[in-house]
Amino acid sequence: MTTTAARSAGPIQFDAATWLAERAAGDILMTPDGWMTEANVPARRLFRFPEGQTARGLNFRRFCRQPTRLAEAVQAIQAAGYVHSWDADLVAFDGWPVYAVVNLAGDFEGGFLTAVRAQLFDIGEWRRAQERTLFGQRIEAIGRLAGGVAHDFNNLLTIISGHAECLALGIPDDSPLNRSVAAIQVSATRAATLTQKLLSFGRRQVLHPRVIDPAGLVRTVAADLGRRVGTRVSIHVEAASPAWPVRVDPAQAERAVSTIAAHAVEAMADGGTLVFRVSHADIGPEWSPTRAFVKPGRYARLDLSCTGMTLDADLHIRMFEPFFREKSVVRDGLGLAAAFGLVKQTGGYMWLEGERPGETLFTVLLPAVAEEGGTPEPLPADTSPGTVLVVDDDDVLRSLAVRIVGQQGYTVLEASSADAALQVVHTRPVDVVISDVLLDGARSDDMAAALLGALPNVRLLRISGAPDEPPADAVPFDPARVTFLEKPFTATQLVERVRALMEG
Repeated sequence: MTTTAARSAGPIQFDAATWLAERAAGDILMTPDGWMTEANVPARRLFRFPEGQTARGLNFRRFCRQPTRLAEAVQAIQAAGYVHSWDADLVAFDGWPVYAVVNLAGDFEGGFLTAVRAQLFDIGEWRRAQERTLFGQRIEAIGRLAGGVAHDFNNLLTIISGHAECLALGIPDDSPLNRSVAAIQVSATRAATLTQKLLSFGRRQVLHPRVIDPAGLVRTVAADLGRRVGTRVSIHVEAASPAWPVRVDPAQAERAVSTIAAHAVEAMADGGTLVFRVSHADIGPEWSPTRAFVKPGRYARLDLSCTGMTLDADLHIRMFEPFFREKSVVRDGLGLAAAFGLVKQTGGYMWLEGERPGETLFTVLLPAVAEEGGTPEPLPADTSPGTVLVVDDDDVLRSLAVRIVGQQGYTVLEASSADAALQVVHTRPVDVVISDVLLDGARSDDMAAALLGALPNVRLLRISGAPDEPPADAVPFDPARVTFLEKPFTATQLVERVRALMEG
C-alpha cells in the first residue's frame, strides 16, 4: 500500500483542450424566476450533481442558503442589466458549501427580461488554502501563549506537588490532614496532565522519541478501543507489510492516535465503522496541489476512516482549535488540539476531510526513517550516599530540591547560577549535579560541558519544562553521565534519578 506521486516514465499523454474545458468557468442559464434550463460540466461539478442529473427541472433557489437573494439579484438585473460579483451564499446538491465568484447578466427581448445567465468561478481551493493559512497563524500565536503559560505553571506545580509530598511524609498516618494533602496531590497530578496537553498543543513538549513500527502502534490502539466500545462500532485495521518505521515518542503518539479515534467514535451517535489504514506515502513536488504544504519525502501514512460521522464543512479547520465546542464532537478541550500539535512537533502533518456524506477521514503523515537499534535499559537504582549540588536560579524550586534530596541522607550543596556552581565544584567534591537547563534565561550547556570535562566522575541531572527550548537530551552528552527529568516532577522521581546517577 504505497501512495506515490506520479512521476513520468515516458512522453506525457495530455489533452489540454479537455482539461481546460472541464475546469472552465461554470455557466448556468435560468429563467427569471430561477428555473434552470442549462448547466455546463464545470457548473454541475461545482454543485456536486449526482451522476446523470441534469439541470432541467431544478430551481436555482435550492442552491441558495437565502433564496430571497436571487429575487433581489433579478430585480437588480432588470434595472441595470447585470450584477457583478454577486454576494451569493451557495450550497451544493448535497448541502456542501460552494465558494465561487458569481456574475449575473440578463437576456432581454423587447425590454423584458427573458433569461438570466450565471457565470461562476470556483474559488473553493483558494478559500480552503486561505483558511489553512489563517488557522496556522492563529494556532501558532495561541501555541506560544499556551507554551509560556505551561512553563510557568510547571514551576508552580513542581513546588506544590513537592511540598505536598514532603507534608505527606511528615504527617502521622491517622492525621485528618492526610485527606487535604492527598487532595492537593491529586489536583497537582491532574494539572500536570493539563500542562502536558498545553505543551503538546504549543509543539513544545519534551519528547522521548525512538523508532517504532506504526502498524504495531495502530493495532494496539485499535485493540484497546475495541475493548472499550464493544460491538457498537466495527473496528478494522489494514496495514502495509512491512510498514515504514517512524521516529516518535511512543507514549505520546499512541495517546494522539487514541484521541483521534475516540473523537470519531463518540461522534458516531448511531454506531458505524472505523477503519485504521497504515500505508506508505512517497511524496514528490507534484503529489497534491491541495496539500502543497506537505514537504516532499517518505512518510508513513495513517488514515482513520469513519462512517456514521458527518461534519459540517466549517468544522474541518475549527476542530483542531483548543476548547472548541460542537454538539457533534466529543467535548475534550485540548484533545485534538494536542494531537495536532504533537504531529506537527514530530515533523508530520494532519488534516481532516469529510466531503463524502456520512464519512470522515483523518489523515496523519509521519516522516519515515531507517531502522535503528534498541534503546539502552535504564540504570538500576541504588542508595549509595554522596554529595549533590543543586543549581537553579529559582529560589523556591532550589530550596525544594535541596530539601527532598537532603531527606535521603545526601550531603546537599546549592548554587543560584552557573558561575556559582563552577566555583563550588572546584572547592568541594561533588558526585551529582542537579541543574535547570535554563539559568538566568540562557541554556546551561556551557556549564554542563565544563563540569563534565573538569570532573570525570561527576554525573549530571538536567531538569526543564521550558516550552521554547530544545529538550535537554538533544545536547550530545554521554548518556551514561547525563540524564534528564521533565517538570513537573515528584519527590520520588527526583530521588530515583539521583540514586541511579550515584550508582554510575
